[in-house]
Amino acid sequence: MAKYLEVENLKTYFKTQEGIVKSVDGISFSIEEGKTLALVGESGCGKTVTSLSMMQLLPKNAILEADKLLINGKDVMKMTDTEKREMRGTDISMIFQEPMTSLNPAYRIEKQLGEVFKLHNPNLSKKEIYEKSLQILSRVGIPNPEERIKAYPHQLSGGLRQRTMIAISLAAQPKLVIADEPTTALDVTIQAQILELLKDLQKEFNMSILLITHDFGVVSEIADEVAVMYAGKIVEQGSLYEVFNDSWHPYTKRLINSIPGIKVNRGERLESIPGTVPNPLRLPEGCRFAPRCEEACEICHKKEPGMTKIGEHLVSCFLKEGQTNE
Repeated sequence: MAKYLEVENLKTYFKTQEGIVKSVDGISFSIEEGKTLALVGESGCGKTVTSLSMMQLLPKNAILEADKLLINGKDVMKMTDTEKREMRGTDISMIFQEPMTSLNPAYRIEKQLGEVFKLHNPNLSKKEIYEKSLQILSRVGIPNPEERIKAYPHQLSGGLRQRTMIAISLAAQPKLVIADEPTTALDVTIQAQILELLKDLQKEFNMSILLITHDFGVVSEIADEVAVMYAGKIVEQGSLYEVFNDSWHPYTKRLINSIPGIKVNRGERLESIPGTVPNPLRLPEGCRFAPRCEEACEICHKKEPGMTKIGEHLVSCFLKEGQTNE
């Protein structure tokens, strides 16, 4: 199956007065057409910066480097600003984490959704834009779209705002959608509905999804492949089945065991991960997880582990050293 997104050795650093912040520090992954890759990790590990690097929406103090960054076969690193704008919405789109900060509170949904259609197809008439807007709102499960399209964002519930964001992101029918914590602010029932909607839309449009999340519960519902990220690095990567049922990295194991209902049954004690993600200005020597890892050895604090590959399962950990190393 063809790869829609290919990323090799992506680095996204930021120049600050205190020094260089290494938010994303040499990660590689790919997503096949019609498949979902979940990028999982705690807040501050570099997940959202990775997604903004894909979208080319970084601030001016960012330094972006990559051996390869291909979207639909197009080299993003060689694109002009005009080509990047054309890419957004058609080749790649993004569902942001909090719709209330992404939707403009001063404009009705009709105007915000209509702008997307007009931008990518200037020849559409006002009537055609209105009809297409109603169609996409209906498709994402918004009831009474004729009424909702006249509403301001604050007049919609959290679930309807998120569905509106999904409608806007899909208006130009992109083949890759980045969903950045798409269910974080929603209750469990609405969360399940949004995930089911994304799966249905993925089948309908054969689109790829890059899911950004900290929640392995969400991952288990929708992902085909999983990449676990820690302090700017991918520490484990493989199929959903491999990562869930045969986790290799101590961080991955603890993340999974910190979520109720996955491997920890009702009444059993959830695991916690001591400490916090390190400051990207002052990263520890050796393995970045070593200061929080109960299984860390002397070498873990001195040397950074390489990526060990067995089959399609990858891990960056000395516990797997001595096996096939690539």
